[in-house]
Amino acid sequence: MNTRRAVALAVVTTVGAAMIEVAAADKVDGYLDFKKASYWIVDGQRVEINAKTKLDAGKIKQPSEIPLGYRIKGEGSRGADGRIVASRIQATKNGLEFMEQDVVNGSNASEKSWVQAKRVAESGSDGKPSEIGKLLETGPEVDRCRKIVDRLLPPYLDPKKVRVYVVENKEWNAMAMANFSIYVFSGLMKDLDDDELAIVLGHELTHATYEHSRRQAKGGVFSGVAGQVAALGADKINNDLAREAAKQATALSVTTFGNSFSREYEDQADRVGLRYVYESGYDYKKAPALWTRFAQKYGDQDKVTNFFFGDHSLSAKRAKNLQAEIARNYKDLAKDPPSHTATAQAR
Repeated sequence: MNTRRAVALAVVTTVGAAMIEVAAADKVDGYLDFKKASYWIVDGQRVEINAKTKLDAGKIKQPSEIPLGYRIKGEGSRGADGRIVASRIQATKNGLEFMEQDVVNGSNASEKSWVQAKRVAESGSDGKPSEIGKLLETGPEVDRCRKIVDRLLPPYLDPKKVRVYVVENKEWNAMAMANFSIYVFSGLMKDLDDDELAIVLGHELTHATYEHSRRQAKGGVFSGVAGQVAALGADKINNDLAREAAKQATALSVTTFGNSFSREYEDQADRVGLRYVYESGYDYKKAPALWTRFAQKYGDQDKVTNFFFGDHSLSAKRAKNLQAEIARNYKDLAKDPPSHTATAQAR
């Protein structure tokens, strides 16, 4: 498989920003991203906490005392307006979990090697380094991405702990690693407006905020085909740092540009990422059309002819599911105004 084709296929999986599979179960499993006047926002969903909600939060006895960023598991009934009325909520502090530091260390190694080399490269199927593009740390494109990312971040995250890079490559791709280093292809920036770019970055950012690399590594599942390719070719990479980064990334299932997460995590990234876009005041309604643009650019592959897709649906169904998600959770702006109110009104 040539590099262009591999990147094209990877893009469709990695940047599935408009792929939303509406959850059938009335449950949430995520983090307390936002507190609104009438709801919590967890797992991209509006969750209502009332006097009948049973709370399991250790020493914390009142829902109002639970900080943003806490891990939330809940269940309840779906209201007519799409909100989940919680019957039970379990809240725990988001600490350092099993394998999390190892996954972050692997991400740090990859980032360090790329920054030192001032370019991004991965091992190809033939075991030889395959250059993806020059790495930019400063400049107008980086500034543009930085501004969007800062708005997308949920309020419990410190923007100073997030690094943003641009990779000179004409394809459409982006990635957020477990250590909150974010990489965006220049081709994506050239062809997308800020709203569309926010949709892509919201999806990728969720993979980091919801610790998908760590969870997938914990389950012993490789993030994708590219990781397995890196394992085969790591010993043949000339640069010592890049070789070690490839080994660590492969061993720990750290996400790379060619990798795919499980369907569960991709769906969650779509769902939560859309909420990040909404709260930041960008136009979330562009998401279905954006997915159509990706399909037009790279093709609408089925799971038989494109192994990167796994059991995901085709783009037409994804766009339909996305519209359903918007109708379920974003139909009454007056009751659920975006957090970035001033920007949203200005738009």
